[in-house]
Amino acid sequence: MKNYYISRAVLSAGLAACLALLGTPLWLSAVFGILVFLVFVWMTRSGRYVVTPEFGATALRRDERTQQIVDKAARNAFVVVTLILAGLVVYFGTVEKSDVPVALLTTGLAAGAVVYILSDFWMQTG
Repeated sequence: MKNYYISRAVLSAGLAACLALLGTPLWLSAVFGILVFLVFVWMTRSGRYVVTPEFGATALRRDERTQQIVDKAARNAFVVVTLILAGLVVYFGTVEKSDVPVALLTTGLAAGAVVYILSDFWMQTG
């Protein structure tokens, strides 16, 4: 597990350095890097992944249960995004007869992301 933690610390520090180079305040970059590292630590203890220390830096694996959860969450998000986009096509193609505003498309994609995260969390805890 030592190799896993070292590799994730390097990734977190690299991400923080990239943020700092892009103009983010140094303290905020450091906080973000620490939070990312804490997420990596949480992942080993969450029960969501099978931890196999013999694989070193790639110690986390998915089992059948977690893969099914990810598949169902992705399906739910796909259905939501498809329904929202279909509604936008019907409305702006027949009623409004104009271009679809980008803000509405962005909202549809954001709704899909929220549905993915919520359904993934719901199925993981249930």
